[in-house]
Amino acid sequence: MKRFFSLILALLLCALPLCACSSSQNHNKFVILEENFGDELYAIGFRKGDVALMLTVQTQLDAMMADGKAAEISTKWFGSDKLLKDQAFPNDSAVSAGDNSLQYILDKGTFIVGLDPAFPPMGYTDDTTGELVGFDIDLAREVCRRLEVELVLQPIDWSAKEMELANKSIDCIWNGFSVNDERIAALTLSKPYLANAQIIMVPEGSDIKTKADLVGKTVGLQSGSSAYEAVMADSIASSIGKVEEYADNLSAFMDLKAGRIDAFVVDRVVGEYMLTTDAE
Repeated sequence: MKRFFSLILALLLCALPLCACSSSQNHNKFVILEENFGDELYAIGFRKGDVALMLTVQTQLDAMMADGKAAEISTKWFGSDKLLKDQAFPNDSAVSAGDNSLQYILDKGTFIVGLDPAFPPMGYTDDTTGELVGFDIDLAREVCRRLEVELVLQPIDWSAKEMELANKSIDCIWNGFSVNDERIAALTLSKPYLANAQIIMVPEGSDIKTKADLVGKTVGLQSGSSAYEAVMADSIASSIGKVEEYADNLSAFMDLKAGRIDAFVVDRVVGEYMLTTDAE
């Protein structure tokens, strides 16, 4: 991953005017502010009413937490067991008459997971192997092994994720999918399994020390993400100079490194992973 970040950064810097290479805007170190845009929880998103499928996947996840497999996967990616246990379902978990969502998966023999292929460490493309890897992918793969169905990983445009789900192009959204009121109303969600927050990342030495310092600044984030929703819902939104939207978080991070944006709002688990990997 380090080689990938280094290559992309080198290409970006080469494209800049020579004077920009010595600009104080180009920082090598970054910090995460103590203040953020709110805590949140991750869950798996299913089509509204696909409760039978959701409950079956949840049963397997609960079993994995009980037998230690989920903790093993968490430790692999985070260094410890960070999985939440004994959480309540965000919405109605009663199976209604005519719910054939589980049988649909068993009949076709595949379980299609929609994901953002640039969302480390939850799910992303390994730059060395070209394979999709990540924490959520490992969880999904083990669930599919236990259900005896084939896991199919489907990269999607994150801003169109709900449409992909509604069209049955995918069977669930499982890639750092945040719980919020809109999603609770529109989808069937699993129990939350991981805690997260929308953090603010800035270059070390930046004059941005708190959320209030974003007034007049350029803030980068992923289009259609929880970061976008959190920023737009905050009272500071109307005072931000510009909100720059990107197709993926890596592009926003590269622009932060190049000094094209002043701050980067991103999921904590993703931001911390980017900083750790980039520093190796």
